Amino acid sequence: MSEFVKVACVGEIQPGTGKTVNLGGTSVALFNVDGQYFAISNTCPHEDGPLGEGMLCGSVVTCPFHAYEFDVISGECLTESAYHVERFEVRLDGNDILLRESGDG
Repeated sequence: MSEFVKVACVGEIQPGTGKTVNLGGTSVALFNVDGQYFAISNTCPHEDGPLGEGMLCGSVVTCPFHAYEFDVISGECLTESAYHVERFEVRLDGNDILLRESGDG
């Protein structure tokens, strides 16, 4: 069974924003949606844009490269249904934000 790893602290990511974190060599985009945290692959499947640097509106992040939109809760692409991004399970432990090492949480 995979383990949870600390990647950030609660105060580091304000509501409506995201941050790119490293999870065992994997780049992950971590978002705060109204106080709940969601994590997806940082790499847009369209042309490898950095989703963690995208604009978050509600639960939708827009890739800064070509404006593809992804729901950070489901990992689904709202622009092109053939695309999706891997999700990572998030857990809070006090002020620590933990992610499970294997994706699709």
